[in-house]
Amino acid sequence: MTRTGLALGLLLSLAGTIELLAQSGQELYQRGLVQEHATGDLKQAIALYTQAAQTAGRDRALAAKALIRKAGAQEKLGANADAARAYAEVAGAYPEQRAEVAVAQGRLTALRRATRAGATPDAIAAAHAANTALSPTERAPDSELAARLAAFLWNGTPDAALLEAARRGELRDPAALSEHVGRMLRDPRSVSLVDTFFARWLSLRKLKTAEPDRSLYPQFDAELVQAMATETRLFLQSQLREDRDAFELWTSNYTYVNERLARHYGLSGVSGMDFRRVIWPNTNRAGLLGQAGLLTALSVAGRTSPTVRGLFVLTRVLGMDAPPPPANVPSLPERPANRPATMRDRMMAHRINPSCANCHAMFDPLGLALENFDAIGGWRLTDGGLPIDASGAFIDGTPFNGPAELRAGLLKYRDAYYTGVTQQLLAYALNRGGKAGRVYDYEMPAVRKIVRAAAANGHRWSSILAGISASAPFQMKNVVP
Repeated sequence: MTRTGLALGLLLSLAGTIELLAQSGQELYQRGLVQEHATGDLKQAIALYTQAAQTAGRDRALAAKALIRKAGAQEKLGANADAARAYAEVAGAYPEQRAEVAVAQGRLTALRRATRAGATPDAIAAAHAANTALSPTERAPDSELAARLAAFLWNGTPDAALLEAARRGELRDPAALSEHVGRMLRDPRSVSLVDTFFARWLSLRKLKTAEPDRSLYPQFDAELVQAMATETRLFLQSQLREDRDAFELWTSNYTYVNERLARHYGLSGVSGMDFRRVIWPNTNRAGLLGQAGLLTALSVAGRTSPTVRGLFVLTRVLGMDAPPPPANVPSLPERPANRPATMRDRMMAHRINPSCANCHAMFDPLGLALENFDAIGGWRLTDGGLPIDASGAFIDGTPFNGPAELRAGLLKYRDAYYTGVTQQLLAYALNRGGKAGRVYDYEMPAVRKIVRAAAANGHRWSSILAGISASAPFQMKNVVP
């Protein structure tokens, strides 16, 4: 071999090693996300984030992200001194990663401010983690608690029964508070929770602006859109009023249809404009992920979007955050005119960037499992003239094929879901804005306490909502914005 050839070989070998390191770092980062969000093992997550940063190689963006996640997990554990060191490392070693540096500097400022106030960050975290009972001077007045509870569950004002409970001091008693929450959920006014919290959290409002290609879907009209929206609204309302297990949003075997929507689903024996409750003939459409309105909202004009659908499952069901996409990502190519191609084929050709492919591997399979549902939620067996391949695997390697097996596989991530939906509801109850809600790290012990307590009652909605209403963040006099 010539000297030039040897040098070229060494360069190629080095490039391959760097690429493998980056891929390994990305895999470690993704495993850390699973440990943090799905299993709640923060110590293991910290170890994985540390390894991801160390093995990221030239992928400095990944290293900075991993350190930010590591520091956040350390804050949740109350190890704020360690978290501060990790944030400082990001700010000092990765100045070009502006988003991560901004986060690091913001958290460092908050931790230093707490220290100047006279308490160490670790002591503050420990106090919040204990979630001890509020003293009388720290608790909101009973009339204020009644107003907060009515705004939370009814988006309105307290009724006579709630005001009387406040007068008697019952809203400080978790047992009495739980009874009032159950009563309020059975009240028709609880539909406001569907129209406000659930509509935002589940992206249901996107259905109003959906514009499927009418040349491909001529049956899509205003009547069908209204039927889709009504189905989901009635379904969510029944889940609350019947006080179901919160995970049944994704597994329930019933829905509500009228004749127009039943025809869209291929259901027989339904006539008229009125909606009625029906049982699905199989498990393909169980829960929200089988409802046409949500599936339409998670599609684009002329096609499905496995990425959008997969991200929805990742964030709403698994409670995990997806890494932000890199800049200048090219659009998905049009379907080739000279040969048939499924959506899976087009997506595989699209993911030529290794860093894109690694991230998409987290959520695209979840969306591809729903490919039997077209862009307006109709059932199909082929795409582009070819059979649909709806197989895939969770990030831990567990395989699935199609929506029924995806739904069954999601069951093992229920703990992550309960934590995620409790976080979202707590942020809503505290009137915190933002698309995804906001719960601070020091409030996570309260979230975990709510979830643990709700487990004794099958994680029913009343248990989760009552736990939020009895929590220190909700009952304290000065609510943190």
